[in-house]
Amino acid sequence: MEVTKFRPISLTNVAGKVMEKLLINRIMHFVYRNELLNCNQYGFTPQKSAIDAAIEVKDYLEEAIREGQIVIIVTLDVQGAFDSVWWPNIMTLQKLKFPKNLYKLATSYFSERTAILNTNNKN
Repeated sequence: MEVTKFRPISLTNVAGKVMEKLLINRIMHFVYRNELLNCNQYGFTPQKSAIDAAIEVKDYLEEAIREGQIVIIVTLDVQGAFDSVWWPNIMTLQKLKFPKNLYKLATSYFSERTAILNTNNKN
């Protein structure tokens, strides 16, 4: 088995999970209210799925073929994309004019994070 298949389990306490949920809900509320998502965004979007994306591609292809156009499709599957996100880039929320309190809360939440690895009952 490949070493890359093994991932540590990271547990967050209940207060942290509640905080994450509240933070995500506030960010998403702001994003939707200000129409900051592209209408072609399917991943991590409520009420949209991979099936919706596939139907959209099918409809586009059918129309292009009907019009006699040449169609080329390029797809990407970025393995572990979320695992390798550069967190400071996520903090560009300020450029989108997020409310200061929300920006400060997210910045605080992502700063100075640590993890403790226990192996054989030793830290």
